Amino acid sequence: MHRKPGLLCLVEESESIVTAGDIGDSHELSRRAREYANEVVFGDEWPLTPDHVNLSRVAFETSTRMTRQHGVCSSDGRGNCAIRLSEQTSDRAGFEALRETIRHELVHVYQHQTSSVDTGHGDSFKQWVEPLDLSGRCSTHYEKQPADYKYGFYCVDGCGFIGGRHRWSTAVARAIEGTQVCGTCDAQLRVEGPDGVLDEVPEWRDGTLFDEDDLQYRFYCENCGLIGGRRQMCKTVRRVVYGATICEHCGSLEIETRDESGNVITPDDL
Repeated sequence: MHRKPGLLCLVEESESIVTAGDIGDSHELSRRAREYANEVVFGDEWPLTPDHVNLSRVAFETSTRMTRQHGVCSSDGRGNCAIRLSEQTSDRAGFEALRETIRHELVHVYQHQTSSVDTGHGDSFKQWVEPLDLSGRCSTHYEKQPADYKYGFYCVDGCGFIGGRHRWSTAVARAIEGTQVCGTCDAQLRVEGPDGVLDEVPEWRDGTLFDEDDLQYRFYCENCGLIGGRRQMCKTVRRVVYGATICEHCGSLEIETRDESGNVITPDDL
């Protein structure tokens, strides 16, 4: 058996392999994810080692509701982490597609467990992109379907369904107004929402003054969708993340902050 240097604790006296990490639920995907993470950290194929990641402080979980991300890593701020994977990604693309996601999230574990590096997708993440064969951003493991979006975009000139948005955004407004077109043939788009085809921007969303593509941090209200954001980290972003801001449209305190890759920003990330 090949070992990385210093892994004497990997094998017990009985020569049975120790599997590090906890399983947070009874889902088979969680078990397979923990197994693969052990292969990455303790095996010889990848350069990530126990010197970088302490798997004994990582729990593996499966989300049956997560559809916008393949996986996510959260931390309690003390080095204890949870890697949660999307059941939908596993069902549609298979476990092979999630291997890269697990390696991706293990880098975030490394960030959370190493006091000298920043979290997120900055330099401390980019240094692992090539060694771990990562895409560097969110990977597309399967083709999205209309039912995956709250607002679906359809080319009116034959290309059919081309994508959509999970929540209201300026992209939805532009598609309705005709200023956002099909990327394949430049034809106009038809927008279908929860209540059917949208021929005009609803009054409650008219006059949106920001473009989501310009925002590094985006604020999503549980009721109203995208309500704003900021181009860089600032006091406003911190207030929203810490729950100290309400939605000016509906008064809700449930506002989620996401970065450019769609990752949820938590107080542990600040």
